[in-house]
Amino acid sequence: MSLLDERSRIEDIRALVHTYADAVTCQDTDAWSMTWAQNGVWDIGRGAQVGREAITDAFDKAMALFDSVVQLAGNGEASFDNNQGRGRWYMTEYARTAAGRGLFYVGHYDDEYAIEDGRWCFTRRVLTWHYQGPPDLSGTFGPPAGYER
Repeated sequence: MSLLDERSRIEDIRALVHTYADAVTCQDTDAWSMTWAQNGVWDIGRGAQVGREAITDAFDKAMALFDSVVQLAGNGEASFDNNQGRGRWYMTEYARTAAGRGLFYVGHYDDEYAIEDGRWCFTRRVLTWHYQGPPDLSGTFGPPAGYER
């Protein structure tokens, strides 16, 4: 693969990651679900969700806990082998729970990608938590209670 092809693919994945984060921020379930492969796996540390329908149901349940969320996609990288890829992307989230509590999250996703229906999508996203708690960083570094990583 030429350097130009590699960079083009990385830009495609960067757009996928940003579409995901924007859909979280806008609480746009339809746009968010379309970032996933039909048989994708989403694991945020409380048991993997398998398949777009299960993943979307889990997303809706999670978003119901919040009044608002702003997810920001940070630095990342991706590599490719034909029409599949792997990457790691850092993210931060600022959130207000339905009860009015402010939260701040930092983590990274280890991803796998494939082309499905002519577009790149996530086949697997596994979240590693680095911080969860108040924005003043007085909360938990590492995974929150009840989460695996």
